[in-house]
Amino acid sequence: MADFTEEDAENAFLEAYNMPTGMPKHEALERVARMSDALGHLPLGVSCRIAMIDSAYYLSRYDLMLAPFAWCLGAEEKDPEAFNDYERHSLDWSHKWISTGLRRDPRFSLEQLQAVIGQLADRYGRLGYSVQPVHGARAEYAYHVGDLDGVREHLGRYLATESGPMADCDACVVEEQVWMLARLGRHSEAAGHGWEGLSGNTGCATQPQGILSALLWPLLEIGDLEKAAHAHTTAYRLIKDDEITSYVHEHIRFCALTGNLDRGEEILRRSLHKVTATQLPADEMSFAECASVLLKRLPADVGFDVPSVGTLTAAQLLDRLSARAVELAKAFDERNGTPAWTERVTKALEQADYPHVPLAVPVAAAPAPAEEPVVFGDPVDIATRMVELYESGDFVQARRMLDSLPADMDALLPPDLAAHAGIRRITSGLAPFEQEHFEALLAALPADMALRYRARMAVKLENGRELAQRCLAEATTDYTRTIAALSLAELLDEEHQHDQAGEMMALASSLDVPELRGRVLVQAAEHKARQQDLDGAYADVVAALAGDLPPNARFEGLRMRLRLETLQQRVPEALATAAAFVSSFPLPESAEARWYQVAAIQELDQEGACLAELREAVAVSRVHLSPGHTAHFCFALSGGYVQTNRFVEAAEVLEEALRLVQEGQEDLRLQIVFRLGQVCRTLDELPDAVKHLREAAALLPAEEVGRRAFLLDALASVLHRTDEHEEATATYRAAAELWQSEGNVSEAVGSLIELASALPGEAVRETRSALDDAEALLPSLDDLTEVTRRQAEIAAIRAFLHSQAGEYALAIKYNREAEALATSLSEDGWRTFLVVRSARVLLEAGDPEGSESEARRAATLLPDDSLVGEVLSALSDALGAQQKTPGTDPLVRALTARLS
Repeated sequence: MADFTEEDAENAFLEAYNMPTGMPKHEALERVARMSDALGHLPLGVSCRIAMIDSAYYLSRYDLMLAPFAWCLGAEEKDPEAFNDYERHSLDWSHKWISTGLRRDPRFSLEQLQAVIGQLADRYGRLGYSVQPVHGARAEYAYHVGDLDGVREHLGRYLATESGPMADCDACVVEEQVWMLARLGRHSEAAGHGWEGLSGNTGCATQPQGILSALLWPLLEIGDLEKAAHAHTTAYRLIKDDEITSYVHEHIRFCALTGNLDRGEEILRRSLHKVTATQLPADEMSFAECASVLLKRLPADVGFDVPSVGTLTAAQLLDRLSARAVELAKAFDERNGTPAWTERVTKALEQADYPHVPLAVPVAAAPAPAEEPVVFGDPVDIATRMVELYESGDFVQARRMLDSLPADMDALLPPDLAAHAGIRRITSGLAPFEQEHFEALLAALPADMALRYRARMAVKLENGRELAQRCLAEATTDYTRTIAALSLAELLDEEHQHDQAGEMMALASSLDVPELRGRVLVQAAEHKARQQDLDGAYADVVAALAGDLPPNARFEGLRMRLRLETLQQRVPEALATAAAFVSSFPLPESAEARWYQVAAIQELDQEGACLAELREAVAVSRVHLSPGHTAHFCFALSGGYVQTNRFVEAAEVLEEALRLVQEGQEDLRLQIVFRLGQVCRTLDELPDAVKHLREAAALLPAEEVGRRAFLLDALASVLHRTDEHEEATATYRAAAELWQSEGNVSEAVGSLIELASALPGEAVRETRSALDDAEALLPSLDDLTEVTRRQAEIAAIRAFLHSQAGEYALAIKYNREAEALATSLSEDGWRTFLVVRSARVLLEAGDPEGSESEARRAATLLPDDSLVGEVLSALSDALGAQQKTPGTDPLVRALTARLS
């Protein structure tokens, strides 16, 4: 006699059932199954076996399904009543999994596999289910053994057969269709059907990542690289923490074949447990093959720490995995009697690369040859030529000369030329400015030339005005006088002493130094701009750019024209000027121009329209600018992704920005983490959203009250979604207080209403308190339309509270009040929603006739098709509660047709 009772066994089952997925759970369920058998407790035995089948599925251990599945078939013959509805459905559903498991394990014969598919067809036919899954299993079988004619035949039947309760969801059917069409080489069809199948929320745990993973190859084959990049980034973010399924293998291979080796290596390192711990032979073969494709393209000496193995180089790991992939392929072929898998694996290991696919975060741009390569020759001649070029305004060619003079060659130059080179490195940003070193370099130059450099540097120094005035007074040449006058004019304009600045501009113009005419013209336009004469400044800079300007004046002219067009919101002109600005100069000069281009794109709110330009800016900055610049450009690019609803790409580029942001860029870090928190919220990555928004709150200065209130509202909304209601309530309350301290009553009311809307149903007291506080603030609002909207929102929430409490009369009263307010706002959709809710409340109150009347009224109010399903459901329930047949009602039929 067993030393445990049925109660012991049932408690043990509940404990095992609630364990996390893994072999310990599966083994615990096995133990309980044996207990139930010992007790003769057939219903519990059924529950255990159904749970074991599910457990094996989530472990990808189809071999472990066989025994509990066979047991269930026997139990079903013995006593069908031992299965409840859920268990009966699970048994029918899992029959599909058995054929999958047998196919993907060469230890089982083709005869066994064919028999299981035959049994599946018999069972579904006998029970009246759609045979669509049977055709799917036969199509997969045909592909498995290399029978492409069979694939075509059964794929056609699969797609032509209507689905049913045992069919996979619509999205999974689309995924299967994409894989099969791609295997048949029908890539355009596969891409078209797959992309169309992504629309809408599937509600399936394996979608959309399944469709997106299947789409990688047809999209590459038809050359749609942008969609391929989107498919990879979106799918991988959804599966990156999935340690079991095989989708990730395709993404390793994708990165290998599209020039994204660093990312592929990162994904492989996260998957190294699969070297020894992949359970299903087909999955092991898939991983070994895809990893080998990547490893062939990595440096042979790259090291990998493989669990249970140790450190292996890429070459060693490649030898191990490629041999294993071929070994498993041969095992399948021996079972199947065809060479299909050996041929496929061999072909995969030899596959050529596709064109490079740029991903969400652009990599470094390929170095382009300079317009003039580094100059070789006598250092003295090169330095002399450099000085002449800078003085003539050709900073592009002068920079080529400067780049040809490494600092360690200065000792070979005459002291004056060495000083010129050292100073130009400082003014070009190649070396830091240090006052003492700068003065030492100037001491080696003639007095007038030293004054010229001092005057240029004056605009960057605290005592710049006095320094520029002294340089002007001591200058002995018109060239130096002009430089000093221009610097002094800029400094005076910054101090809003525009009349004196104008005198300096007049002096510079009167001196008429030929090499500086272009620079004087451009700065004269800028002088007008500083006096807010934007139209006059714009006309002048356009006229100046129409002439023959030296490169330095053209650079400043384009920069100024772009700034003016940005300030005046001349969007098409600004974007065209930005493109011309960047293309007018070679690297590295054009890299600096990109800073102004990106700033203009952001200020004009054109990130979404300029994704290509922003991506290129990120790539160029990786080579020619600082990591801080790249972080800023990544942030700008994330704005483009957000504006185009590409939130996965936005998250990835923001994460890169966060890695690159530098000390001293605290405000940029704040912007990055706040936007990343918002993006993670959109992606339902709620723990990360909370983390980033909390960091943003810690970074935000306390005196920035409005920004802090806005941030707290965002954080509170996420906290509610993570069921941290107490902290969320306090956070919403804090936001409302901050809005009131700013005098922004409207936003304070909004925070309180959001709080009331987000609280769980049982938090009645807190909800009513939030509504009361919001209502008390309404008299302070000036906008009557907003007051009406807020009153409607408050009334609708009060109606919900009374409905929850069973106070149906009050619920109807407040709901009608909300409806009247919504009507006055011409909010037809909201009004319809509220009428449907009245129908639901009346049905709960035991008044099905009144519920029917309200549902019919809602049908007359429908502004579009968005609420048809809600109205149809409410009307059908009201009719059913009166024992009326909904299917015969004309309105039900009309709504059903409209829904279809």
